[in-house]
Amino acid sequence: MSSIVRQPVYHPVSVVFLDDSPDFLYALRGLFPGAGTDRYFTSAREALAFVASHEARQSARNPAAGAAWSEFEKKGGNALGEDVMTDAARFGDIAALVVDYEMPEMTGVDFLAAAKDVACTRILLTATADESHAVEAFNAGLIDFYVKKSDPAMTRKLRGAIEDAKRKFCARRGHIGVHGVGAIYANRRIADVLHEVALRERIVEYYWRPEQNAVLTFDAEGNAGVFLAWDGNDWAAQCDVVTDEGGPEALREEMAARRVMPVYWPNEAYRPGMSRVEFATPQPMPGLDDTYTSWTRIGDPGLAPGLITFAAWRAEQGAPGEGARLA
Repeated sequence: MSSIVRQPVYHPVSVVFLDDSPDFLYALRGLFPGAGTDRYFTSAREALAFVASHEARQSARNPAAGAAWSEFEKKGGNALGEDVMTDAARFGDIAALVVDYEMPEMTGVDFLAAAKDVACTRILLTATADESHAVEAFNAGLIDFYVKKSDPAMTRKLRGAIEDAKRKFCARRGHIGVHGVGAIYANRRIADVLHEVALRERIVEYYWRPEQNAVLTFDAEGNAGVFLAWDGNDWAAQCDVVTDEGGPEALREEMAARRVMPVYWPNEAYRPGMSRVEFATPQPMPGLDDTYTSWTRIGDPGLAPGLITFAAWRAEQGAPGEGARLA
């Protein structure tokens, strides 16, 4: 099998909160406003029915094995897997279950055991007296994380666990680059820089695009940007394209000196007669030789029909932004 790497993807998803105390759930909703896609339940049975409705979508899948890989080998290309941007239902997928241990209908552990077929992160909230049950559940593989409600750092720990769950869940949906295409984006340091940019610029979703070997980003209003990461080989290839296509020598010199990082969107590289080129200042990556990143706002990204952003999906739902519901 050829060299494969999972490419970055991140988008709003759902977190299911379950606690028999409405007051505690309202407090959680204030602490974790999310993107308006989260669900809140006081009834374990209603929550379990909702989670069960996601089993078919969220069963574990491996797009690099079996028939999917064989079909890809026949067609060729540089990316394996479905384009997540065509899946409008992705925003309702469950990335994490946050469940109280002590409930009248069933314990939190019993609930999570019943929901074991949905691939997501399981987080248990416990009282001090319930901690031994949480440890047993963790050792049995029924939960991934537990937080004591009495812990002064509960909010910080729960926020970190939920954010990790979202990133982990979305990462499983990313394209798989083959033949080394886009391998730089799979580097953990590059991924962390991308996520830092997302937090700083209030980006709510981003997707590696195989046609451009770049990461397309969107904020909650649908404004687009492009994140680039180039290593020495990428710089050399980009400079060679400018030369081969008869591009400006001044542009090639600026690129060779690492003073500018052109954004050729919707193309991957320079093309004669391009009407729009954005220029970013490349930021060096410490510890990675001759590797730079940049992020640039762009205008209309020219999305192909069938590709949907969170802003477009939310408009179709008629949601003003905070659509969290309590059931």
